[in-house]
Amino acid sequence: MSYRVMCTVLFLLFLGVLTPQFAQNTTASLEKADQVKRRQLAVGLLRTINTAEASEFATYGVYGSWQTLLLHHSEYFSKHLTMSYPQERVDFATPPGILPGWNLRLNVHGDGKGYDLLLRDTTDEKCGYAAVTDEEGVIRQSKAIDCEI
Repeated sequence: MSYRVMCTVLFLLFLGVLTPQFAQNTTASLEKADQVKRRQLAVGLLRTINTAEASEFATYGVYGSWQTLLLHHSEYFSKHLTMSYPQERVDFATPPGILPGWNLRLNVHGDGKGYDLLLRDTTDEKCGYAAVTDEEGVIRQSKAIDCEI
């Protein structure tokens, strides 16, 4: 066998070994991109809720429940849905399953002067990603202790 033929054969074998590795990286990259997009949507929704809650407090002196926020501030939520789901017809539902793949827990304090909100990704079975906020308006992200954030 000539030197050229041998080099060509070795080169083709080398490419054959690398091809599956690239395919796996592409799949992992797509999953990671989808995960990043879902988290951006969650943070965007929490910003929208924080804005609605601030407006609710400024107007009524108390923070509102999910149903109250949807009733009093539907324009905030309609805008969020239009921006976040431009290709789909999506409406907010009654908690906990307010959107497909998302679980909302919104607790307004008894005196109405505070709230605690947890938005959990129900599609993230391994790590349980969630975004959290309260009346301070700071948004935090969390996952199970053994997972990267």
